[in-house]
Amino acid sequence: MFAEIRDLIFTPNCIGCAALGLHVCPKCLASLCPQTTTDIPGLEQVTSASPYGGWIRNSLIEYKNGGRRQVYGLAQVLHRVMPSNNFDEDVTVVPMPSSAAKVSTRGFDTINLLVRECMKLQAHGFGFAGDALVTVREVVDQVGLSAAARQENVANSMQARQAISGNVLVVDDVITTGSTMREAARVLNLAGAKKVFGISLCGSVKWG
Repeated sequence: MFAEIRDLIFTPNCIGCAALGLHVCPKCLASLCPQTTTDIPGLEQVTSASPYGGWIRNSLIEYKNGGRRQVYGLAQVLHRVMPSNNFDEDVTVVPMPSSAAKVSTRGFDTINLLVRECMKLQAHGFGFAGDALVTVREVVDQVGLSAAARQENVANSMQARQAISGNVLVVDDVITTGSTMREAARVLNLAGAKKVFGISLCGSVKWG
């Protein structure tokens, strides 16, 4: 109901083509090319809704620069790769933690908000643990780093705040080499997770 009232007051534009009436139109959703990999250690499978580029990239950059209204369309994109509830155990959805510095700069936790909006669209009965992971030290910007350097950069950068059981679905915005997702999986496995899966908005075009 709130979403309907919001959209009546503030007419949405498609984050892909700017068409009026929807946060993301069917044509733009259909243009997505999801990609999956099973090559990230510690994770059963990771799926991204799209390679990093085009309108997804532009919308994500705007969102991370403070454009909160982008979250509604991005949540629908993320929902496209939310798995069906055909797991043998309960599933807990865990957002990748954002550093305090990034939250302070942006004014909000972009990944946490994205996951919360996405969860409103699914009816799979998944649990949600928004603060299950926390960053415990700052890392340098990953841009330009090799895969090995990225892994070293994020090593021991996060901790679990609670015990975890069953399957866990970790959510991030962009996955390049998988180093951050791999570190999150390591921490969650130590906290008791049985299997860890991952999804993201964007992924490296090197996957295949």
